Amino acid sequence: MDLRVVVSACGLCVLFDLLLSSLLLTQGFSRGLVPPGLAEMSGLVLALWGCSWLRSSMLIGACLGVMCNRQDGPRRISRSAPAALLVAMVMVTFAVAALLALTEVDSLKNQAWEMGLISWTCISSVGLVLMWRLLGDARDTVRNMNIYKVRQEQRARGAESQRSREPEEQRARGAEKEPEETNSGATLGRLLCYCRKDSGLLTVATLFCEAFIPFFYGVAIDSIVKHQSMELFSRPVLILAALAVASSLAMGVRGGVFTLVFARLNLRLRNHLFRTLMKQEIGFFDKNHTGDLLSRLSADVTQVSDLVSQNLNIFLRSAVKASGFSVFMFRLSWRLSLVSLMGFPFIGLVSQLYGDYYKTLTKEVQSTLAEANRVAEETVSAMRTVRSFANEQGEAESYYSKLLQVFKLNRRQALAYALYMWSSCLSEVALELAVLYYGGHLVVSGQLSSGALISFFIYMLQLGECLESMASVYTGLMQGVGAAEKVFEYLDREPEHSAEQGTEEPDTCSGLVEFRDVTFSYPTRPHTHVLKGVSFTLHPGKVTALVGPSGGGKSSCVSLMENFYLPQSGQVLLDGRPVQSLRHLYLHSKVALVGQEPVLFARSVEENISYGLSHVTKENIERAAREANAHDFICSLHQGYATSVGEKGAQLSGGQKQRVAIARALVRNPRVLILDEATSALDAHSEHMVQQALMSVMKERTVLVVAHRLSSVENADHIVVIVDGRVAEQGTHAELMDRRQVYHRLVQRQVLGLEDQDQRPDQKLDQRPDQRPAEGTGRRRRESCDGEAESVPRL
Repeated sequence: MDLRVVVSACGLCVLFDLLLSSLLLTQGFSRGLVPPGLAEMSGLVLALWGCSWLRSSMLIGACLGVMCNRQDGPRRISRSAPAALLVAMVMVTFAVAALLALTEVDSLKNQAWEMGLISWTCISSVGLVLMWRLLGDARDTVRNMNIYKVRQEQRARGAESQRSREPEEQRARGAEKEPEETNSGATLGRLLCYCRKDSGLLTVATLFCEAFIPFFYGVAIDSIVKHQSMELFSRPVLILAALAVASSLAMGVRGGVFTLVFARLNLRLRNHLFRTLMKQEIGFFDKNHTGDLLSRLSADVTQVSDLVSQNLNIFLRSAVKASGFSVFMFRLSWRLSLVSLMGFPFIGLVSQLYGDYYKTLTKEVQSTLAEANRVAEETVSAMRTVRSFANEQGEAESYYSKLLQVFKLNRRQALAYALYMWSSCLSEVALELAVLYYGGHLVVSGQLSSGALISFFIYMLQLGECLESMASVYTGLMQGVGAAEKVFEYLDREPEHSAEQGTEEPDTCSGLVEFRDVTFSYPTRPHTHVLKGVSFTLHPGKVTALVGPSGGGKSSCVSLMENFYLPQSGQVLLDGRPVQSLRHLYLHSKVALVGQEPVLFARSVEENISYGLSHVTKENIERAAREANAHDFICSLHQGYATSVGEKGAQLSGGQKQRVAIARALVRNPRVLILDEATSALDAHSEHMVQQALMSVMKERTVLVVAHRLSSVENADHIVVIVDGRVAEQGTHAELMDRRQVYHRLVQRQVLGLEDQDQRPDQKLDQRPDQRPAEGTGRRRRESCDGEAESVPRL
């Protein structure tokens, strides 16, 4: 809401509060409507009138502070909301005490103006809290417009000037968004929406019988003390026995129902989260660690279902009992009920402050624990590398440091819990003493029977236990809500580039692929263009090779063809249609990729080859395996095609995994086949046999080969050389060799074994054979260049 509107509303509220409070005060005293016995209470009534000036002073001061400091004022007002709530609760408590004091003097019917002042004090105190929150949430529209104009001017000055000012803009946006916090009640309500189908079971779980038990205790005591009759005493005792049996049965039913309902919540929440993750763009997985995602999917979801189910069960039981107890307490004595209820808001305020603080700590614990899980997951998955560098101790210390951060947060949680329990117990004892004292006064004055006082005190004690139980489980409930908010962060995330947004599904596909002036940068490095105006064409039935130095943009072209990312400008077309406009399943049924490092799943060989296909025959699987030269080694496994390949294909060699991956691509019979270093892990014999097999299936397909070995590209129909994100040259092998430019130099370096030419400028490409390095040395140099991480230029 606009700041000026809120300040104006506060001014009107202040004026109306002062006028109405003064009117009620003056009318009560000036017209002789106050009995003579009330004269001694005039100071109490004047104090109620003084509360209006206190409320007005607070609102006026808050408005002045916000108007003088429009940037940080609302944020500071929002932070001081608990203090304003405390003041309002003190005023309401004082008004209730004044009401009880006035009832001791005369009937309430003769104190209409004083009752009006008391009622208005309670109403205006609530209004104070509401106006305080509005001030905290207010926004300065004029300031926002100025910020918008500044941002527009910054965009017009150019990208470099804009980047230099981005940190300031981010701080401004952070300052504006800081007051907006997640509502715990809304999060809990959203969790319960997942249980909507089980609402009937949850209704059964609200049945209770315990609220009637203390009432019949009082009836039984009165039958002995007042009536001294065993006949009257036996009837409430039988009713108590029946209620005890029914209450035990209801408790068992409620526990079973909650266990079942929240087991279904776990199932639905985890399924929804996993499906949401599957819809995210590839850039999302580039930015987020695998350990963090797995922590949300497993630990956080389990914590949500376990903590919420356990604590909500207790919370709901206590809340229902508390409601029933309150009804019976007001039925027995409304005066004692007001006294007992005066202390509950203060206990509730302490619980809210503690819950908010504990929720913040819980989020920090979950984030830190996710960091620890990421370290553990990264270490375990790369155990061979850790062992080869003898860094076990270093990884253990890194993991232990993360655990120490979690422990420090747990220590803060323990301290906060101790302070919270101390304040709750102190408030509870003070409340019991106040009720006992005032209740004794009512019994002595004949306004309440002794049995009713005992029943009321039992109700109050059990109500205190219910509230204490609700407060204690509130901690666990907020912990579950904190974990749920982290889960909902992913559930609410819309992918920046959804794979499901394409709708076109042509009847035919020839396999013509075009790159038209494509410029691209990765989401993790938006200001670094890895492709700059790239244009080339892949023709059906032709083999096109992408070559160039490492980091030149070859794999980025493959990612764009697979629709993993969107280019910043330009288009990638399949048969004249942008790949992002094609239906997801259609695109990947026509375009198949065999990557440099194939990923196999912990399933059988047959399931890996047919991965993603719902209906495929055994004959087609074997045919694809034969074409990839994988059938013979698969049959030699102890269970043939039913053999499990282990986690990430650990039971197979690198060459075997690569051939299974090629078979997985060929079984789809794609129109476009992408081989990104597809034969890099094979020995010379296997590579030759696979290439011979691929030659027969390449004739009617569009094939893109990304390779460094000369043997993989020299027979290609067309070669595209990419250097620093641009197409340096393209043509056939013979044409490019005749030009003696980039491609010629790359070939010469591989033939001569001079991959380190860039580091040795004194060595020329036309040096004599006797100046070449030794055979072993050259082989080692070539082998060291097989990894993508090397920065030396290769094919």
